[in-house]
This record gives sequence, C-alpha cells and structure tokens, in this order.
Amino acid sequence: MAMQQTLVRRVRLRWSRSDLEGVAEFKQLMDAVRKYEVLAHMKLGEEGIEHLAEIIPVKGELSAMDDIPTFDVLEVHEKDDDSGSYLVSVNLTHSLPMMMLDLEKIHLHPPYGLDEDGLELNFTGRSDSMKRLIELLRMMMPWDSISIQSVRSNVGDMWRGILTDRQIEVLRQAVNLGYYSDERGIKIKDLAESMGMARSTMGGHLKLIEQSVMSKVVDDLG
Repeated sequence: MAMQQTLVRRVRLRWSRSDLEGVAEFKQLMDAVRKYEVLAHMKLGEEGIEHLAEIIPVKGELSAMDDIPTFDVLEVHEKDDDSGSYLVSVNLTHSLPMMMLDLEKIHLHPPYGLDEDGLELNFTGRSDSMKRLIELLRMMMPWDSISIQSVRSNVGDMWRGILTDRQIEVLRQAVNLGYYSDERGIKIKDLAESMGMARSTMGGHLKLIEQSVMSKVVDDLG
C-alpha cells in the first residue's frame, strides 16, 4: 500500500537588527535585552502567546521589560548569575505573531528569538498556508534572508514536519543517554552539559518536544 504524502514547506526567515529598527516593539526589545529566546509555547489563545523564555537583559535586570506593552512577564522561574540569564514565563500580545498563529496548518517552531545578530523564525506548514504567511510578512515586515524547502511528508518522516532538526537532535541525545529509561540514567543538567547548552534551555527543549509528541498522539487518536 502506498503511503499518503502531503507537500509541506519548511521556511526559515532571518532579520538583521537593522531590519527591526522600524518595528516599535522590536526596537524597545532590542534596547532592553541582549537575548530573548522563546523555548516553548505554553498556551496559545486570543489573550496572547504564553511562553517560556530565556532572557538576558542589557542592564542585568528585567525591569526594562515593563515598558514594552506587548510583553507581559508573568513569572520569574530562575536566574543564572554566571550568564545573567533569566528563565521566565511571558505573555506576548504583539499583533504580528498573533496573526501568524491565526493561519491554519502552520507551526512556528521554538526555539526562536532575538540575539545579537537579529531575529530568526522557523515555520512548517502546508504549501498554501505558507504562501499566505510569506505574503503577509513581505508587506508588514520584509526579511533580510529567506530559505524555503519542500518536504514530502509520510509516515516515515512526519516527525520532521513537527519537530525541528535541533529538537530531533536533543531528543535523540536524551534517549541515547537514558533520560527516558526506567532508571532515568541522566539528569537534565548533565544532558545539557553534554550538548553545550544551559540547563534552562535544555529543559525548554524537552518540554516543547514532549508537548509536540503528546499533541500529535492525541490528534491521531481523534
């Protein structure tokens, strides 16, 4: 029996920091933080995108975020004094990502965010939906670079349309090192060190991976 195939697109968009100067909320964000990385989506709805983020403020404190109306810091979970990074829950109400999520059959893949080089976003979705997304961004927020890949999705590779390459790499490492074994042979801290990332970043990756896998299982069960 032939496996059913669906044409999907994987799109990577990149904006330099200069590209973002004309977008008010991004200009405010760049003035306030050196790094803002969305690690996992916690809740998506009309009230905003509640997410887990790693933030490194420019001046060491999160208080500058209070002046950005579309970013609402809900809770500070931990602070890494060595790197100056905070692990926080934030609700985002910026109109652009809210419009992106309104488009059907499009996945915005964490981790993504702003760093010293600019902003990068990764999407996967059906070809028709991705075309509408690209047209929307071309009008509202022209990018610096774009990469588009066509992916023939079937049972064997469907997970690559759900998980990013980095998430697959993290999941493979976690399984190989025994994180999901009955004995839980490795802690998140040690797993993070094995891949050269912060514990909070690894925790965010695993949380999002688990959410994506469980959501797919529930969808398949109907």
